[in-house]
Amino acid sequence: MPIKERIINELKSGPKKYKALKTKFKANKKFFAAMEELYQQGIIDEVNGLIILLKGKKEEKKQRPKDVFEGTVVKLTENYGFVRVEEFDKDVFVAGKFMMGTVVGDRVELKRIPSKRHQYEGEITAIIEEKTNLVATVEKEHGNLYAVLRDCPVLYLPIENRRRTLQRGDIIIVDIYGRGRSHRALTAKIKENMGQVSTSEKAVELLLAEKQMTADFEPKVEDEVNEVINRINMETEYKYRKDLTDKIIFTIDSVSTKDIDDAISIEKTENGYNLGVHIADVSHFVKPASFVNQAAYNRGTSVYFGDSVIPMLPKALSNGACSLNEGVERLAFTCDMQLDNDGNVKSYLFYKSVIKSRLKGVYSEINDILFEDMVKPKLTEKYSLDKPKSETGRVTAEIRQKYSEVYDSLILMMELYEKLNKKRIQRGAMDIESDEAYIIFDEHRRVADIRKRERGESEKMIEEFMLLANGCSANLARKMDIPFVYRVHEEPEAEKMYTLKDNLRKFGLKIERKQGESLQNAFSHLLDKTRGTNLQQFVHSGILRAQSKAKYLEVPQGHFGLSLDDYAHFTSPIRRYPDLAIHRILTDVVNGVPKDKIKKKYEKFAKSAAKQSSDTELNAMQTERQATDIYVAEYMQQHIGEEFEGTVTSVMSFGVYVALPNTAEGLVHVSLIDMINPILQEGFRLYCPVTGKRYTIGDTVKVRVLGTDILKGNVDFEFAE
Repeated sequence: MPIKERIINELKSGPKKYKALKTKFKANKKFFAAMEELYQQGIIDEVNGLIILLKGKKEEKKQRPKDVFEGTVVKLTENYGFVRVEEFDKDVFVAGKFMMGTVVGDRVELKRIPSKRHQYEGEITAIIEEKTNLVATVEKEHGNLYAVLRDCPVLYLPIENRRRTLQRGDIIIVDIYGRGRSHRALTAKIKENMGQVSTSEKAVELLLAEKQMTADFEPKVEDEVNEVINRINMETEYKYRKDLTDKIIFTIDSVSTKDIDDAISIEKTENGYNLGVHIADVSHFVKPASFVNQAAYNRGTSVYFGDSVIPMLPKALSNGACSLNEGVERLAFTCDMQLDNDGNVKSYLFYKSVIKSRLKGVYSEINDILFEDMVKPKLTEKYSLDKPKSETGRVTAEIRQKYSEVYDSLILMMELYEKLNKKRIQRGAMDIESDEAYIIFDEHRRVADIRKRERGESEKMIEEFMLLANGCSANLARKMDIPFVYRVHEEPEAEKMYTLKDNLRKFGLKIERKQGESLQNAFSHLLDKTRGTNLQQFVHSGILRAQSKAKYLEVPQGHFGLSLDDYAHFTSPIRRYPDLAIHRILTDVVNGVPKDKIKKKYEKFAKSAAKQSSDTELNAMQTERQATDIYVAEYMQQHIGEEFEGTVTSVMSFGVYVALPNTAEGLVHVSLIDMINPILQEGFRLYCPVTGKRYTIGDTVKVRVLGTDILKGNVDFEFAE
């Protein structure tokens, strides 16, 4: 009897623990493949740690009427709210009487209704999913304590489980009850009292609690991971993998990196280069329908903030068995590429391998070596690369000794990178400055310093090599016409392009596109023209906002920003689920599974993984940004009263935003500006018709730190002139 039928028969007697099924069916490749197929077909599911047998295939969602949509409540005031619907370019206005007592974050069903005042107006007809873990402040009114939601300060909600220690000003995590009727029926139940939040550590802890993010995994996941690791037999693995342990393979990462995804090898050939990109073979450890796979799927990505991480995989895998640590044998998935002397990929081959990294290279140290040995000698020849920033600033004898075994590889890698970088520039791949902050902590976990994160030549070099491997994976899948998880970035929409051009016009700038030149090239020229000037942030962020949002899709559509026809994420399966997903698909490819079986097996999985990966990526990015804002606010709190020189980055009717060289950005509120009836001119200048005073985007100004709000991640300035 086929194993699928045996599993089904076993589950007919009742739900079973996954571990029990693995033991009964000996947990071989056929078992994992059968479980994945049963899961994808909707025949089985996992509920509360048990594998259950469903009656049939998962039911498709009922077809909604054309005027009914799904959306998320994004704003709530005393009299109305707004719902964000993916299909619409603007949020939908909902009158208070049609809000059904919903709060920000609730997923709802919305019916669109005719409107004379709003482009989109609707009424909420059902609540699909209630937002939990909402942040509230304890306030006192008429002698009673109430929960006031951070996202809706007009709501004063009665507290069901009031505690004796509760005080006004405490920050609490609550769940809300009473939706479906009106906001007057809502009550709050405290899940956790965070007390007074005055440090970044506490504020980030609150942020993670609100997002329901934790570094911990359920015991069943940890137990399963340990079992999988203990089951690995390296002697057996060598029989089915290519032994690359004698090759000079090494990793390059930041000094603090513990989850090492990728390693590099390079050799000069008669016709060019042999470049090997060796990626941790995570899919060998994380099997379909396993507890750890479900955990990774739910998280979607690792979340990095400050010097901490919420990992996608347990540390036993992410920092241990899967991490390509120095001097130990590791299972890898290799992309072996043959390039010509101009850096063009002529052929590639994917296969499973065993590697042993010779050392863990550090970006800052390699930047110093490359500068001293390759860049500095060429400076007299107007060498185009800038000196990279480093922690040491010099190459010591100890550093020379550390990299002696891989030195020739480094020089060869830099030689290839220069050619790849030239090709990148020629095709118009955009290099947008992000002004990412680098946070430094003291021994008490308080922010000691903030600097703009710099990328040296070794960071850019590794990025180019990863782009090549990612492109090869997508190219293989597209040519085979198999289900896949592609990284897609579409061309900018016409409306966004119009807005960008109009904003650029105000500063005498324009997107100059020569005949036969791509739009990406035209963008790149403008990015380079304003790089290092006071208009850098305005132009670079403006071009970024004009772009379509990069996402994951199960169909190939190319990557506009990188100017590549084929692109996917293959190189970071420890920290990104889409990479793990395509490793699983490519494993079947290299194992010779027929194309029709691959299509049948992964069609639904690829689509599901793509959507989940896009959603979790967005949530992770928002969390990382919010955490950074909190850290910046704590650092600037130490400098209240001090003066700094900065650049005006944007102007609003309510004030002027100023950014400092260390990436901190704050608001000078209009009430603190010596202006009478100020006028906002075309969104780029705040002007006073009485005094003639004006503040324009790009102006250099001096500001004084007035105050900060660590909880919200806000910084307030006043002009020091």
